[in-house]
Amino acid sequence: MNERGRTPSSGAPRRGSGARPFEPGEAPLGVRPGLSGQRRRAGVDAGARPAFGPSGAKGGRTLMPAERTRGQLVRPGTSRRLKGLAVLILLMGTLLLPPILAASGKLTVSSIRLAGLQLLDESAVRAASGVSLGDALLSGDPRVVEERLMAIPFVAWARVRVGLPGEIRIEIREEDPLLRWSIGGATYLVSGAGKLLDLTTSPLISGSARTLLERLPLVSDLRHEDLPLPGATLSALDLDIATRLAGITLADLGSRATHLTIVRDPEYGFLLCGEGEGISWNAVFGIYSVTIRPPEMLPGQVRLLRSLLADREDRVGWVILADGQTGTFTKPGVRPPPPPGASPEQTASPSPSLVLP
Repeated sequence: MNERGRTPSSGAPRRGSGARPFEPGEAPLGVRPGLSGQRRRAGVDAGARPAFGPSGAKGGRTLMPAERTRGQLVRPGTSRRLKGLAVLILLMGTLLLPPILAASGKLTVSSIRLAGLQLLDESAVRAASGVSLGDALLSGDPRVVEERLMAIPFVAWARVRVGLPGEIRIEIREEDPLLRWSIGGATYLVSGAGKLLDLTTSPLISGSARTLLERLPLVSDLRHEDLPLPGATLSALDLDIATRLAGITLADLGSRATHLTIVRDPEYGFLLCGEGEGISWNAVFGIYSVTIRPPEMLPGQVRLLRSLLADREDRVGWVILADGQTGTFTKPGVRPPPPPGASPEQTASPSPSLVLP
């Protein structure tokens, strides 16, 4: 019989799909009472439930006494006091442990690391620092080691750091040599500030650096002065002229010479000398001063020298450059007389050319 044709029977209407809620104790094993009067299987949520019931229980379940007190064993005030105590213990350990270990001799230098060396020899720097492997790590003052390193002529700045378990790290910034200055039979390295650092033959210089230093411009100082000590400083005027002359190339002069040299003569002042096959000339740039012959005239002298050497370089001996517009030259082998009157060193250069430390 077709069920569509059935007429609904009289009586109370059914709820939902004909299911009714289980009465207490009526639900079979594995089935629990549902919500809103509906039956459902275990493990199937009928809807979202609050995380905590009115009694504070998770999922509406009443917490047991042990669960209710879990997480509340340490009060907030007690927790803060424990953290403060832990920080205090850590600070005390940091302050007291190193002296104790140093006194016991158990902390020793196991490695020495050097950073920033390009000019200096590593073994020479280690020896100058006074720190050796096996020494007590915390027995010395790093500032004392820094002062020893700063005493090295080529060191501009040094920092020493101590690290655990036994490392000494030394950071060094070296002076940057600008040129070589030969005087009294000794050749010094000159820094950018005009300071005579040390001799080019110093054992502190590494072997690889010596080859590079030989390429620096060389100034031959022929003045009869006492041999200066490392640490002496060139006058700012002499350093300015020397660096300007060192920057001149053969291409700037249009010269066929093979190399140029710079000479500091006691009578003629600064000379620029060219040498090559069939070529030997000396250009007298002279003695400079801040007011009478300032260094700013030197570029004009270079242009004048180029014009005087053009097409006659092999027939020129000495070139006298009075300024950037006036000049003359002699034949090869003919040396012009020195300037008449008093010594040029006394008239045009009143300040000392070397300032002792």
